Amino acid sequence: MRVLFLPAAILSHFFPMVPLAWAARSAGDEVLVAGLPPLLASVTAAGLSGVPVGGPYDLLGAVAGAAEQVRRETGEGPSATGDLSGMSPEARKLYVERRVAPHAVAAGLMAPDLVELIQAQPPDLVVSDPITMVAPLVAELAGVPLVHHLWGPQPASLRKFPGYGLAPESWPAELKELYGRHGVEPRVHHGVATVDPGPPSLQPAEVPGKLNGRYMCYNGPSAAPEWLRRPAERPRILLSWLTVDTVRDGQGPLPALVSALAELDAEIVVAVRQADLERLPSLPDNVRLAPDLPLSTVMPTVRVAVNHGGTGTVLTAACHGVPQVIVPGNPGLAFNAECLAGSGAAVALDPEGLDPAEVAAAAAALLRDDAPERKAAQALRAENAEQPPPAQLHQTLRELA
Repeated sequence: MRVLFLPAAILSHFFPMVPLAWAARSAGDEVLVAGLPPLLASVTAAGLSGVPVGGPYDLLGAVAGAAEQVRRETGEGPSATGDLSGMSPEARKLYVERRVAPHAVAAGLMAPDLVELIQAQPPDLVVSDPITMVAPLVAELAGVPLVHHLWGPQPASLRKFPGYGLAPESWPAELKELYGRHGVEPRVHHGVATVDPGPPSLQPAEVPGKLNGRYMCYNGPSAAPEWLRRPAERPRILLSWLTVDTVRDGQGPLPALVSALAELDAEIVVAVRQADLERLPSLPDNVRLAPDLPLSTVMPTVRVAVNHGGTGTVLTAACHGVPQVIVPGNPGLAFNAECLAGSGAAVALDPEGLDPAEVAAAAAALLRDDAPERKAAQALRAENAEQPPPAQLHQTLRELA
């Protein structure tokens, strides 16, 4: 069987697909991963065969630029944490349209190359991110089933994506034109199933054709540093943050958080990008920098995780049974924080007026053996382990194909 994976060009969406792709390869299937060129280095680093399609389009940058576009046109925009409640209904509608538009652009760019690909190497199954709008077109033209693959808890906005719940009359005009040009009729739902990796209790949404699966922690390739060979002398706290918010000319949030956490009787491991190292201030002796280290490499040794609420981060901590302090930086991350806090495995703090001392106090409380969040985190770990592993999911997908 040949399986064509179509991830969005967003690492936090692609990485959760990798274990399923590995399972397909291990079972003898031919696996191809097709995506925008910026994604291809990560595809091949995962040991998978990648096919670049669509040209060098910066999907994530285009989506992130929606706020500035709307601000220029209307004088309104989301807050610093991404809150839309202060915008007028008209400006809010325009903002949502501008964030969706890049996905339709990406579909138009990818379609010609993908049509050629499926003619040259016809797939038996297409596995796709729900936000990859070209995927239903590709599956229909190939005459094969489409399976969607989630990256974590499903936000309500996802059901408003074409092919994953949005009525065809509301699809972007350019996307409807693309489908019409290829003779494919848009439908509300194009997928036959949706893989949902992670503990089911973290999923608040109704997932169409849900296939529960175990979340397997892949955050990129790595070589473990030598200090991970030795047991930590003190409890280890892992601090990780959004790259764009890591350092701003030596200002917060990361430097201030490091300073506050360093007051605890703990070893603080700070996950940063290599490019940020020179901009960080001098560090206390109990702080260890871990530049470009995938979180799954260090998480098994961690006592408490402090983070921004990124899906890959919170699920990596959850599948290792690590309690978390989450300070989300935008509504999407706040949704993740709510899901984890609702499970009892995390403390979610308000990002407005971020107080590093409050974050450190929350982390200190979670270090205790009797912290209720620790018990809840272990329950999440056990729940995740009970879900079907990728090899079992792959067998189910073979039956669908």
